[in-house]
Amino acid sequence: MCSMSTGQCPSSSISGWQFNSHYDCINAGYGVAQKTFQNLAELEEWDTNHINENKIVVKFECREVGAKV
Repeated sequence: MCSMSTGQCPSSSISGWQFNSHYDCINAGYGVAQKTFQNLAELEEWDTNHINENKIVVKFECREVGAKV
């Protein structure tokens, strides 16, 4: 989860998922991002006002295994 207002992503995590292609990673990433965003509605601290005020987005990135950051 990232705030577009501040540019900070305090809840960053790295998954252990691996894919055979960039396409497969992107396809899965958008699906997971959508589910994650929809599940925010269940969390009291992530109400619509909080999301709007902080411009919250779900950010993901696809990288090659062993790629340098």
